[in-house]
Amino acid sequence: MIKKVLFLPFMQIPSGHQQAADALISHFHNHDSTIECEKVDVFSYSYGVLEKLLSGFYLKWIHTFPSSYSFLYRTMVWKNIDIEKDFYLYELFFERQLEQIIQSKAPDCIVCTHALPSRLLSKMKQAGKLSIPVFNIYTDFFIHRGWGIKEIDGHFVSTGKMKNFLLSKNVHKEQIHFTGIPVHPLLKKRPLIPEQPKSKANILISGGSMGAGNLEKLINNLQHHKRIHYFILCGKNRTLYNRIKQLHSKHLTPIPYIQSRRIMDLIYNQVDLIITKPGGVTITECIQKKIPIFIYDKLPGQEEINFDELRTLGIIHESQHWQSAGGVTEEILNFLFEPKVLSKYYHSLYLYEMSKMEEAPLQVILSTMQNKNLSK
Repeated sequence: MIKKVLFLPFMQIPSGHQQAADALISHFHNHDSTIECEKVDVFSYSYGVLEKLLSGFYLKWIHTFPSSYSFLYRTMVWKNIDIEKDFYLYELFFERQLEQIIQSKAPDCIVCTHALPSRLLSKMKQAGKLSIPVFNIYTDFFIHRGWGIKEIDGHFVSTGKMKNFLLSKNVHKEQIHFTGIPVHPLLKKRPLIPEQPKSKANILISGGSMGAGNLEKLINNLQHHKRIHYFILCGKNRTLYNRIKQLHSKHLTPIPYIQSRRIMDLIYNQVDLIITKPGGVTITECIQKKIPIFIYDKLPGQEEINFDELRTLGIIHESQHWQSAGGVTEEILNFLFEPKVLSKYYHSLYLYEMSKMEEAPLQVILSTMQNKNLSK
């Protein structure tokens, strides 16, 4: 049985790769405290200070020159997705370091929440250098060609389209698990669809973990309405938090950085709708909590593609007028207080949830490992 699980995100940025790994680690600890879980960022482990410099450069790039980042991302990993492509530079810089990590940690299985470690491990398994099970946790609503697919023992996906893509790559259907992205165990699933707000709606606004983006522009365009109250997650942006606090507005409540998932669960339970960006983990949490999702902005690259996939599924609503004064307020009123519109949205959400497996990633990994041990 499993004794040690190694989790491999990439870079120290508090992104979905890190959050998904942390969520699954918590599930492991709750299930069996004797299982040792360790999370290692390959980049930081290998190059230390350089990782911090490049992380800062990455964040500055996507906010300062979003179009150029989007073009490069799509060209490298998304355009002509069916054509195989090698990433020799990544292999040159990280393959040996990853081999050292595995040798020193000696895990019983590996969980990848980022494409790069997955790709390197796939190559290692094909070359006969690695025999332990490897699992891919895809933290977006699509799969790009940077991921390793061959010889990966389990794939955890969030859409039927992702499943079909893997099937087209000759992955056995038994290895594809439509579970969605792991959500922290403290975020309890809402068993029923919330009732339509009767008199007043609480709206949660989130700017994401990698910077405010256009959050301040959105806040400036909010219109006071007696039926709506806005709660704004400011993260670590103390300047934004203090600025909203100083407004003394009765319809705006800023919330500072929250580390506790239990408190975040309580906040989710009090809101009727969220305005956010299409990050994989945030969207998955809101789907689990059955919170209608308005998208007001999206980072270049991953979030743009997530948005397209989620819109096709009908489980998000695009705010068309958030950049105009009062625009998003009118959209919220027309959405939340119109029974037919709200019913149609929850029907799409219901269909999506029904298509997922009942088993969680933890159960699948444990079952896979047990079967591996029995076959020895």
